[in-house]
Amino acid sequence: MSPFDRVKDIRLNLEEILQPHLVSLPNLSDVEFLCTAFKRELEIESSLIEDLKGKYIVVGDLHGSFQDLNFIIRKYGNPSNKLKYLFLGDYIDRGHTSIETILYLMCLKVLYPDFVTLLRGNHEFIGINKFYGFYDECINRLGNTEGSAIFEAINETFPYLPLAAILPNGIFAVHGGISSHINTLDDIRKIDRFQIVDCSSSIVVTDLVWGDPRKLESGQLTAPSERGLGEKYSLSKTQQFLTKNNLTSIIRAHEACQEGFMASLVDDNGKTVCLTVFSATNYCEQNNIAAVAIINKKGLISIEKFDCTSSDDEIETDRGNESLEDLYDALC
Repeated sequence: MSPFDRVKDIRLNLEEILQPHLVSLPNLSDVEFLCTAFKRELEIESSLIEDLKGKYIVVGDLHGSFQDLNFIIRKYGNPSNKLKYLFLGDYIDRGHTSIETILYLMCLKVLYPDFVTLLRGNHEFIGINKFYGFYDECINRLGNTEGSAIFEAINETFPYLPLAAILPNGIFAVHGGISSHINTLDDIRKIDRFQIVDCSSSIVVTDLVWGDPRKLESGQLTAPSERGLGEKYSLSKTQQFLTKNNLTSIIRAHEACQEGFMASLVDDNGKTVCLTVFSATNYCEQNNIAAVAIINKKGLISIEKFDCTSSDDEIETDRGNESLEDLYDALC
């Protein structure tokens, strides 16, 4: 079996887990193989992914909701030159299917490397996900020995994840945001992210994944965050950053939104300069709906909300009559 076919099989196995019959998770050998292939794709990317072109589906926090991820891919279709995907981080923790979620995302990146971009969130750090659900899920579902090994193998891939990206029309994509330590894109370009295992290793990385947009006192650019990590950044700071770097707006995740999205910062003309997207339905039993942002080739943004727990939310696919198997055959 070729390496490509092996990844396809792992993906199909993950999809079958959602079916009524019981299907086991991938074994340690398959997970280690997938992690190696995943790192190989990520290591050639820059810390700041620049000049992304084409139509994008932008996905916010998933937090271990494989049901939401599967819903999104089934609704919009497999990544392709016509429709690409950008994921903003926080793939694991909180939810109950973090293992499937992160492994499926790895499969997508390996199978469609040019059409999938994955950024690092604050939960893609071992110091966080060891205590907020992912470690316990690995141990409880896979046992101490294999669970610990898979937990470590997956965490070893996270420093390879890029930290930010630039979408069409100068839209700056990041998990959290900016800060007093992030003024130019060079502040991100020069990060040696492969060495960043712990947030404390880099204040810039900390701020990128932990920052929050907030209304601050007049003239105030940033302020310490109540989270204890990262900074709050104001409309003025955001406008300053966008102007200096020839950008137009920020799209980010990191905060649960009851309607799946939120216009976090709006200028005096009513233009949203910072948009938050959240893609996990009923996050922590909050009964929220989820959303994705659709960005066309010109950089125009539209929002599509969904609730994959509702039977009324029918899935429409843009794949025509092609099945997954047909698509796989076309790839080979």
